[in-house]
Amino acid sequence: MKTIQNSKLIIQNYIIYFALIAAFIACYYNTFFWLHYRYSYQDSYYSHGYMIPFISAYLIYLKRDRLKEMEISGSIIGLAILIFSFLIHIIAVMSDINFVSGFSMFFFILGCMLYLFGGKVFKELSFPILFLLFMFPVPGTFIDTIGLPTKSIATTIGLGIIDLIDIPYFRDGFRLELAGSSLLVGTPCNGMKSLVSFSALGLLALYLMKFAIWKRIIILICIYPISILVNAFRIAMLVFIADKYGIEKASPESYLHDLSGMLVFIPGLLILFLLIKIWKPKTQ
Repeated sequence: MKTIQNSKLIIQNYIIYFALIAAFIACYYNTFFWLHYRYSYQDSYYSHGYMIPFISAYLIYLKRDRLKEMEISGSIIGLAILIFSFLIHIIAVMSDINFVSGFSMFFFILGCMLYLFGGKVFKELSFPILFLLFMFPVPGTFIDTIGLPTKSIATTIGLGIIDLIDIPYFRDGFRLELAGSSLLVGTPCNGMKSLVSFSALGLLALYLMKFAIWKRIIILICIYPISILVNAFRIAMLVFIADKYGIEKASPESYLHDLSGMLVFIPGLLILFLLIKIWKPKTQ
């Protein structure tokens, strides 16, 4: 009799799993296409979004032995979160607000975790689940607005570098008048793309290493000036290219424009991981 009851329970669990997966695919089918668009368009702030679910899945895999020892007990709170995520998604679809639908997907995953496995399992997997937030884009206008001061600081520092190599220019806001050409410091140079990417990588590195809280806070604070410096060097590089090789070579349509972003991102990444390496606990 006990074997029959266990079999029925297993079948019931599989039905619930299948129903939740089917509901997830049916509800968020169009949201996946929107996420792909936000990840793939030119100068996207979220080109790293494709990797986030795989990183979270790997972090969960690392805890497989610990999870086998834990007791599974579903939570009714998870069901409430699931219902909440459905309601938010319906409102977002009716209002055509894609980013709200994206974040409702996160709450759906969170609700499933709590409903199926309970609070103890969620506590163990809290970082891999919360790390998924980096795959959900916020409105571009919001990022552009908060990135305006960053762009201003980066432009000032970048032009300070240009002063060192003695290239004449006249600055009018974010427009730079060079000898025979004019260059506009555009939105992609506001540093927010680097800030989002460095934040994700920095948090991941700090999670995998045993740092004291005060070290984690300082390293996370350092991410902001690193992103500013990265974009300052990019601005200086583009001004140099425009002055020496023509404005066309520094335009967003030029391969040198995209290449400059990659060239300065790598040193920024090295600075971040060098900082983490220096403060790495001696016991590891």
